[in-house]
Amino acid sequence: MNAHALPPEIWLEIFDWACHNTQLSLDNHVPFEPVPDGIGARDPTLPVKVAIASVCSTWQTWIAESLYRDVAIRHGAHALQRILEGRKLSGRRYGEMVRRVVLPYPSTVAVPSHNLHSIEVLKLCPNIHTLLRPQYSLLDGLRFDFEAEGVALPSLQRLEWWHHSEAEQSGGINSLGKVLRNTPELRFLFIGGVVGSSRICNESQQLVLPHLETLRLHIRSGTLFYRILFQWSMPALKHFIMDSPPVKEGLDAIWDSLGDQLEIVELGMHVRFLMNDSLSPCLAGCPALHRLNYYVFFTAPPEIARVHPNLTEVGLHAHVNGLLADGGSAWSLISRHFDFLCGPSLSALQKVILYGDWRAILSHPLFQPIQEKFAESGRVLQVSIWARGP
Repeated sequence: MNAHALPPEIWLEIFDWACHNTQLSLDNHVPFEPVPDGIGARDPTLPVKVAIASVCSTWQTWIAESLYRDVAIRHGAHALQRILEGRKLSGRRYGEMVRRVVLPYPSTVAVPSHNLHSIEVLKLCPNIHTLLRPQYSLLDGLRFDFEAEGVALPSLQRLEWWHHSEAEQSGGINSLGKVLRNTPELRFLFIGGVVGSSRICNESQQLVLPHLETLRLHIRSGTLFYRILFQWSMPALKHFIMDSPPVKEGLDAIWDSLGDQLEIVELGMHVRFLMNDSLSPCLAGCPALHRLNYYVFFTAPPEIARVHPNLTEVGLHAHVNGLLADGGSAWSLISRHFDFLCGPSLSALQKVILYGDWRAILSHPLFQPIQEKFAESGRVLQVSIWARGP
C-alpha cells in the first residue's frame, strides 16, 4: 500500500508508537519504580515529535496532541506561554493538551510587580494530570524573598514533589501545603528531600486529601511523618511506599495510624530495613494487606512468623547490596526469606514475583533446594516482565 494512501487512524497509531515516552508515569502501579528526581525529565522523544511536525501542516495537526502532552517550564517560559495560548484549527487551545508539567524551582522565583510566566503557563493548562517539582540543590544560590502566587490545579492526579526549604517559605506554588489544598483530585503523591525539622506543611488546620490512593515518602523528617499521620486525612489511601525508614517508633506509628486501610506496601532500597525487622510489624499492623514488595538484600527476614490471612502476593527485588560482606551472607538472607514465604503463616499467599536480575541466583546449585521447597508449598514462583532479561 502506498504510504500516502494510509488512513489518518493508521498514521496516528504510528505516531503514538514513535513518540511513546517511557518516562511518563503510568496510572497503574509498577513495583520498584526508581525514585523520581526530575533531573532527566526532558522528553527523549521530543526530536522525533518536532521532526514529524516539520513535514507538513497536516502532520503538524496530527502530532499536536503528543507534542504538547509533556512540557518543561524553563528559561523560555514566556515563549512557551505564547505558544500554549495558540489554537488548533478546531479551536482547541494548545494548553488544553498538556498532561504533564515539569516545574523547576528557578522558574518560580517571584519578582515584585511582575507576574510569573510559569504561573501563567499553568493557568493555560486546565487538564494537567502530573506535576513534577524536580530535585534542586540548596547551594544553587536561588533567593525566594517574595511571596509566590498560587494556582488551582483541579485536574491534577499525580504530584512528585522534591522539597526546597528556601522556596517553601515563599508560599503559593512553592508551598506543598498550599498546592495540596488546590488539588482536590490528587491520587498519587511523592515527597522527597525533607530532612529534619522543616516548615513544610506547618499548618494547624487539617489537610484533607479525599482521593489520594498512593503515598510515597523519601524523607528523613520525623516532624513531617507525624504531621502526615495525625494532621492529614487520607480516607482512600491503600498503597504506601517508604523509600527510607524513620526510627522504629515512627514505623510503629505508621502501621497504627494507616495500617487498617493499606492493601499494598513497598519497602525501599535502604540499609536500615536490614538492621531491624520491619516486616513483622508491617504484617501485624496491616490486616488488609494483599501485596508486599521489598528488596531481598536490603530487608531483614521476619523474626516472628505472624499469621496473615490476606497476603496473596510478594514481590522481591534482587538489587545487590554492596555492604553484604560475602556470598554466604547473601545466601543466608535468601534462604531465610524463602523459609518465611514457604511457611504456614501466610495461608493466602499464591505467588512470589521476582524483579531485577535473578539470573545468577536462579541458576546457582544452592537455589535448587530452595526452589523445590517453595514448589512443595503449592505457591508459584514467577519472574516479572519488568525483570532484567538476558
